[in-house]
Amino acid sequence: MIRFIPSTLVVLLLAVSARAVPTLDGVKDAGYGAAWAVQTVETGFGDNLNELNAAYAQIEGGTLYLMLTGQVQNNFNRLNLFFDSVPGGQNQVQPDGNFGGTNPENDGWANKYNGMTFDAGFAADYLIILRNGNNGGDRFDIDFAVVGGGLGAFQTAGNVFGGSLTGSNASALPNGIGVAYNNSNMAGIAGGTDAADQAAALAATTGLELAIPLSVLGNPNPEDILVSAMINGSNHDYLSNQFLGGLAPPQVNVGGDGAGSFTGSLAGVNLNNLAGDQFFRVAVPEPASITLLALAGAIAATWRRRTAAV
Repeated sequence: MIRFIPSTLVVLLLAVSARAVPTLDGVKDAGYGAAWAVQTVETGFGDNLNELNAAYAQIEGGTLYLMLTGQVQNNFNRLNLFFDSVPGGQNQVQPDGNFGGTNPENDGWANKYNGMTFDAGFAADYLIILRNGNNGGDRFDIDFAVVGGGLGAFQTAGNVFGGSLTGSNASALPNGIGVAYNNSNMAGIAGGTDAADQAAALAATTGLELAIPLSVLGNPNPEDILVSAMINGSNHDYLSNQFLGGLAPPQVNVGGDGAGSFTGSLAGVNLNNLAGDQFFRVAVPEPASITLLALAGAIAATWRRRTAAV
């Protein structure tokens, strides 16, 4: 019995260590495994300019690594990632606290999203905004907001790659969120409104990568994290057809009314009116918990066998 426990522990630890912590560089590591969401419709915002091909996730050391293959155009279009990770949240988005709501005022997102409704089963708790372009020089910016957290509940950082549109910064925000962007993708989906070639979507291996401490998302059960990813215009007021989870083809850009029209806001968008769920679940248990459960099970089984043999 004494000899068995250490050998079992070694085997289990070796099995877990085979899946390395992802390198934060905007390139999909093999350890990410299968995609949690794959694009379903071609992009209406420009092939190899604005496209979300697939989403991958891995949890290591209390950090969610999230990889979205594709690109966001360097004209300050927004990649907005909403997270539903704790009880509560907003299914229908409110304006910011200066306009009668409860949301932060950063980047003007809340007043443009005011009235937009997520799919049933999704209530946003947190938001990450990613954008890049040239404003006095090339730059990549990132924001984090607590949805419903009040006016000051946000963090923002500009030019996190030091004068470049691409790069990596493991501590881009004070709360510990790291980001990397590699825009070299020339694979993935085509431009248009028809059904996406999902094999091509899965062939893309570069894009946006995040390292998000689970504490930032409210210390959720890792298997309960929902993500709604969408590419928006530079003023948060015109949604493309690029969501993960994806829309049902054929699908034009969603716009501000759900049908492709520009209205100046997203108040007319109700994702329940579009087929499918425009979010995906990150059902990735942390490896350490798997190890402990497996070890406990192995020890218990051996104890039962040896007790029965006595």
